[in-house]
Amino acid sequence: MIKTLIVGLGNIGFKFDQDNIAKKITHSSAIYNHKKFLLVGGVEKKKNISSKFKKIYKIPVFKSLKNSFKFTKPELIVFTNQPGLKDINYLSKNKNIKFLLIEKPFFKKKNEIKKILKILKQNQISITLNFQRNFSKKYIKLGNQIKLGIVGKTFKTFCFYNKSFIDNGSHFLNFINMYSKNFKKVFKNSDNLQFKYQNGDAFFFKIADSNYNNNNIIIFGDKGKIEISSRPEKCTIFIKVRDPFYKNLFTLKKLKSYDLHENEPQKPVLDNIYEVIKFNKKNLFNETKIIKYLSIMEKTK
Repeated sequence: MIKTLIVGLGNIGFKFDQDNIAKKITHSSAIYNHKKFLLVGGVEKKKNISSKFKKIYKIPVFKSLKNSFKFTKPELIVFTNQPGLKDINYLSKNKNIKFLLIEKPFFKKKNEIKKILKILKQNQISITLNFQRNFSKKYIKLGNQIKLGIVGKTFKTFCFYNKSFIDNGSHFLNFINMYSKNFKKVFKNSDNLQFKYQNGDAFFFKIADSNYNNNNIIIFGDKGKIEISSRPEKCTIFIKVRDPFYKNLFTLKKLKSYDLHENEPQKPVLDNIYEVIKFNKKNLFNETKIIKYLSIMEKTK
């Protein structure tokens, strides 16, 4: 079992499913319920949160990263907050550590990122970011189908998101990167963004006034379109056919619709981390993809 330490016990670290850890939504419950991982501790400064965590998981919570290493000896560290260069320098000296899983946005200056990645590489520590769609077999298959032309040549993608682009929009940007070629530049108009790729543009629109989850993607190709909804999370593929009424025109017909939802959204990420640590398998969101993601994000400032 891979000993795991969680740094930051906020919403995605612990609180979202603290009343029902069988949901496996947060890092804490996902790791606790995974047969190949052992949750050995948490790092959290807020006493009320750490007390509840200790009561539920029956493991220690520390006020600092430094204090935790002596007792936990983790192989995997999950950062739900953003580690700085000082944190990376410190943990890189710990020979037990094999892998870092970091929550989005991990949005730092490129020079600092390069230093962080260099230190980790020198100390043979792998890193990934928690963009769950990039680990989901369902989304990976869909990305490959788009590249192979299931709706022909893509030319426009529209994404609607709430909250901030760095929180929700960035998830979809990384999915779009699965099938898009050669990012060129970005145009920004308030909270709305246009990303130019070789094979078409991707437009992101913030639904600023909505107080409900409304994250959706529409992908247009010259032979059809794909709609991805968030609640429920499903994919519907339409293909271009002859219009039954206007013979010289075309319309769209539903080809198929299927579920994209992961009952345990953190599990595919953990499964990949386990395979990297134990069997040296491919890291599905590795340093190269991190650099690509950050290079694009830097242009949205």
